[in-house]
Amino acid sequence: MKRMKVKKILAAVLALMMIASLAACGKKADDNNGDNNTDNSLQRVLDAGKLSIGAEGNWIPYVYNDEGTGDLTGFEVEVAKEIAKRLGVTAEFNISDSWDPVMAGLDAARYDVVICGVNPKPERQEKYAVSASYAENPFCLVVNGDNEEIKSFEDLDGKVCANSPSSTAGQIAQSYGATTADADLTGAMDMLNTKRVDGHVNNVAAVDEYMKSRPDVNVKIAAVFQPADDQKYMIESAAMFRKDDQALCDKVSEIISEMIQDKTLYNLTVKYFGQTVADSVSLYNK
Repeated sequence: MKRMKVKKILAAVLALMMIASLAACGKKADDNNGDNNTDNSLQRVLDAGKLSIGAEGNWIPYVYNDEGTGDLTGFEVEVAKEIAKRLGVTAEFNISDSWDPVMAGLDAARYDVVICGVNPKPERQEKYAVSASYAENPFCLVVNGDNEEIKSFEDLDGKVCANSPSSTAGQIAQSYGATTADADLTGAMDMLNTKRVDGHVNNVAAVDEYMKSRPDVNVKIAAVFQPADDQKYMIESAAMFRKDDQALCDKVSEIISEMIQDKTLYNLTVKYFGQTVADSVSLYNK
């Protein structure tokens, strides 16, 4: 009888030990899964001590090299530097000669974020983590100075625009029936001047700055793009992150809100575009 009782007790103890072991294994697996799913993007940047930023260069007054010093400067550059400063890290820039490689570099994890006048259109919000908007940049249509045929975006049907096909500007041109030939601002203006293309879509401020600096180039603004009420996002700019980097995106959105509240973004807009433009930005008047 005593042996029977001992066997029963041993069996019960072994069973309890197995249950405890399985529970521990299950907890360990859960803990590991939790670690795998943890978004450490913000901590990754803080630990690195730098925010790596992708952008397209040669885009005055947004991202460009100062003629005198050669230093990288511009509205987008100063916005990015201020965001990095408030994160407590330094800003490291990765500048591309054209637009298409910029988002591809983000996809390939060559940098943490794209800050380059990127609008938060729905397809981007589906693919990327998108920050709060920090600026508004209306688009315009530029044509050769002697062109009297194209006076509105509707007149682009069947024409050729010098724009990156994947850019917002290029997609606006395509939505009006134009085909697109990839070119940056400087290249597009040269192609318009020599009548190799029919039009170019870009930010009003960038075009205005170019025309002031190059009065010898025979181009003019034919029309300003007016987005529908449900497409206001097309003239807004936001920072783009990989979808898994939501923690970093959320922190940057907090910083952008602070920069709006303390008028940092308003003052940068005044510096680069003038007070009239700054006063017209609805984001700063909410």
